[in-house]
Amino acid sequence: MNIFHIGTIALEADNTKRELKSIGGISGYIIELINYAKAQDHEISFVGKIYNYNSDSGIHYYQVQEKVSSTNKFLINLLFKSVNLKVPENSVIHAHRPDHLAAFLFFNNRPSVVTLHGQQALTVNIRKSYLIRKIYHHLEKYALKKANRIIAVDPVTEKFYEKLYPRYKHKMVTIPTGVNTEIFFPNDNIKSKTELGYNENNKLIIYVGRIEPPKKVKVIIEAFSHVLKEDSSFRLLLVGDGVSREEMERVSENLKVSKHVSFLGIRRRNELPQLYNAADVSILISGNEGSPLSVKESLACGTPVVANDVGDINTLVENNYNGFIVNSEDINEIAQKLITAANKKSEFKQNCINSIQPYTIPAVSKQVLNLYKEIVNE
Repeated sequence: MNIFHIGTIALEADNTKRELKSIGGISGYIIELINYAKAQDHEISFVGKIYNYNSDSGIHYYQVQEKVSSTNKFLINLLFKSVNLKVPENSVIHAHRPDHLAAFLFFNNRPSVVTLHGQQALTVNIRKSYLIRKIYHHLEKYALKKANRIIAVDPVTEKFYEKLYPRYKHKMVTIPTGVNTEIFFPNDNIKSKTELGYNENNKLIIYVGRIEPPKKVKVIIEAFSHVLKEDSSFRLLLVGDGVSREEMERVSENLKVSKHVSFLGIRRRNELPQLYNAADVSILISGNEGSPLSVKESLACGTPVVANDVGDINTLVENNYNGFIVNSEDINEIAQKLITAANKKSEFKQNCINSIQPYTIPAVSKQVLNLYKEIVNE
């Protein structure tokens, strides 16, 4: 079977700086699916943009554009690329945004799957102009009509789209994202801290993700300022980049916590386990999520999580077991739970590891491959 993925990913490279728009959990999700499918001897093609691509990756690459651009320009280029790209029989198309699938399927009628990584229709309504909203919703409707299966990465997203498009309810299935436990596993906390240049007495809070909406990084920094008032040994590590980074740097300066906050920028995937292991607690406060990988990666490393109730987080994080679920509007509560979780890391560690077992890459990716086989046979 030939699997055509549609989207944008970034492969690991030592000497190439990744573009801002190429990072994030969706890229990791696609790469893990690709690696698992290749291990099962499936052929992989990719249509879109691969940063740091090399021919040894085992991926047939059809580049849509060379540099980062607006979504609209990417969709136009994707449409033109699909005109001359012939998808063989016994292939399945897997897109990771509905508008990407709509553009590609216009000239390629093959069995297809689209993964919904959160309530994108809601995000578009909040952030985009009237014209862009109208265009997006037409493309989304067309994609969901044409798709053979619709994967939601969390139950909240599935229910959201079932209500929005009840006629396509029969196509929808929830399959969460998976964590690679061969990469993300527990290691010594003190050793990881000292290797990164921190004092063993420092208590580290880590955020991994984009620094842009809908992530509420400002709330994280504000909560951290409250943490520091109670315990000056805490440090905040912000891993990632995005359009709001400079603004967040100003926020930390205005709150007079910048000396205790490290903006670490983009980190290669193989650097993340050490950072999670060095941390005493990780945090995610967001307006909209699907099945966030950063939460699973943190738990797999034995590091408790403080997060608000978005996406499938309430199926992963249990209060006073492997972390805490908090109200994203309550700065004081977030601060107190960060302190408590960090102080209980040793107590929570095994609970964190146990809670992630249903979400390993083989367990999750096998479900997706079985879905491919179903629709190709149909």
